[in-house]
Order: sequence, then C-alpha cells, then structure tokens
Amino acid sequence: MLKNISYILLVILMVSCFKEPDGAGFLSDNIYLKGADTIFVPIGGKGETDYAWFDGSSEPLKFEIENIRDASGNRSEQFFKEYTYRTWIKPYDFMTDKTEEAVMAKLEDRNMPCFMINPVNGQLQYVESTSNLTAPGDVFKVDVRVTNSKGSKVYEDYATLKLTTDRRAFVLNEIINGIIVVKNGGNNFVLYDQINSTNPQFTQRRDNIYADNGKEFARIRKISDEPNIGIKVIFRLTDTKGKVFNTEEYATYAAGTYSYIDHSINRQNTPDGMIMEFPTTPWPVQTNFMSYLKGPTATNFNALDIQSLSNDFRAGKIPSLVSPQAWPENDWADASAWYVRIRSVITFYESGTWEISCQIPYTDITGNF
Repeated sequence: MLKNISYILLVILMVSCFKEPDGAGFLSDNIYLKGADTIFVPIGGKGETDYAWFDGSSEPLKFEIENIRDASGNRSEQFFKEYTYRTWIKPYDFMTDKTEEAVMAKLEDRNMPCFMINPVNGQLQYVESTSNLTAPGDVFKVDVRVTNSKGSKVYEDYATLKLTTDRRAFVLNEIINGIIVVKNGGNNFVLYDQINSTNPQFTQRRDNIYADNGKEFARIRKISDEPNIGIKVIFRLTDTKGKVFNTEEYATYAAGTYSYIDHSINRQNTPDGMIMEFPTTPWPVQTNFMSYLKGPTATNFNALDIQSLSNDFRAGKIPSLVSPQAWPENDWADASAWYVRIRSVITFYESGTWEISCQIPYTDITGNF
C-alpha cells in the first residue's frame, strides 16, 4: 500500500513540475489526418476516416472545418448546407422495439451538413445526405482549424476528397434458395442454390442481381422513392409462373434464428407480397444481419413437381445438400411436408420502396405442371 501511495505521489510531482512550451501549451505545425491520401466519398454513401495525428499537441484539441475548396480554389458551399438527417439517439433493440412509436422514440431528425469533422479527434465523417452533392469525379481540398490552449491554426490540405458514384443502394452478401422436404421429422434440403462466397460464380451471379437482368432466382429492385426517409420492403416468394405464395404464412425459420420480419415494423400481408417497414436506413440496423425466412408449409406435393426435381437431382443438374446415397428410391413419396427457406444477407442504404422477389423452381401453386 505504502509503495503504491509513494508511486502516485511521484507521478503527481512529475506532472506538476512539467512545463509546456511557452507556458501555455503546444500546438504542432505537423498535425495531419492519418490514413489514405485521398478519401473517396460515394455520393449518397456513409463512412468515416482515420483519426488525426496530434504530434504531441496539448489536449484537448478542437477541430473545425474551415473550408472545402474546389479545383479552382473556390469555397464549395454544397458541403456546408444543412440537410435533414435521421439519426439514432438511443440504441435500437429489435427484440423489444416492435412498434413505430418505440423505434421513433430512439431516433431524431436533425438539420446538419452531410460532411463533418469529429471535434475531438479530427476524424472526417459523411452520411447518406451526401446524395445532395453534385459533381461526381471532382476533387476537393479540406482545410481544418485546430484550437487548443496554445492558440489556433489552420491546416490547409488536411484532406483531399474525391466524389464518386460507387455507392450501391443495397449490398448483397448472400442469398440461398432452399427447398426443404420433411421426412421422419428431419429437414432435408433437396435444393440448395447458394449465391454467396462459397460459390465460384458468386461475383457474376451477384452482379446479375445488381443488374436486375432476370438471370437469377432472386430479384431486388427499387419501385418507388417513397418514403423519402425510411424504407418499405415488399418480400415475395413466387412459383415458376410468378404467382405469390400465401404471405400470411411467411415466418422466421426456427427458434434461435431471426428474419427481416423481426427487424421491421408494420407488417402487412397482401396478395402481392409481405410488406415490412422501418423508419430509417441503413436497414437492417445490424449490418450483415443474416435473415432466415420461410414460406408456407405444404403437406402434399400438389404445388411441387417432386418428380422433375428428383430426375434433375439424379442427372446432377441441381445443387442439393442431400447426398446421392441418401436420396430415397421412392422420391420422397412418404414425406410429411415441404416448404421453402430463404437465407440472405442484404443491407439497404437508400430510402424508398423496395421489392425482394424469390422464384422457387419446380413449383406451381395451381399444380399445373
């Protein structure tokens, strides 16, 4: 104990004897932003940079954006205009925040610039309201003022910005189309079509979905700019002829898993799809959230062409988690049920109304194969 007290007293003595330059603190000429030389800012995107290097300057420091200059050296006023931005003021909990009122109580609409600086550590930040910026491809210089007990200095060319159009309105990391046949209480993925990093054609297949060219079982597209803040998602499971499976029976896959249903509010079941809403983006709030969503359970094969599916399985034409040895000779004739499960990781960054549509092969709701 005495040893610890003596150490503390020694530290206090050393600190009290330390004299900063000029007796009023120190503000280095060499403060700079760590990280890349050029910051690529995707219009409509959200991100942040590294922190500033203080170079021994006396803390606390206060950082402010002094100017943002275009290639001609003129002030670019678009960076200083304020736009309405919805931001979290309390942490969101999808397990308890089940109503619009509960979610909105944790959000706040603020008028703020789309490009800012952290006043404490000098980190540059930008939010989705960068969608209001113009001149993609142009380069800008950021001048920053730093103030501490020593005084104030302007650091020209603190950062170089380049506006880009590289932002995606949504990011797809995975989507898996699975047909499950239930036999003797066990779930058998008779079809398991993966569009993810385990698939050698992942990049090509994901680009097909980004291009919305109709080459994949999944389609993700924006159908309206409303709402202009927040998101509405229409989720559709369709047969091969485009008919929508009964949305009232869409559900989270199983205990211990979660789906987009759990991360949204105001669910509505319509003949055209299940509607889910959320008052802000990105959505889901938890990026890289993995959704497990299942469709209706059928106790017969009236809407599933199990014979064609079995023939294609034996011909090696479909991806499946069932081994050839485990495929029954009677082609699942004694199965008790079947249903579809879609596992996906999709994050939406742009407000509006979106449609996620997944076509299930070998199905026809009317049974006319």
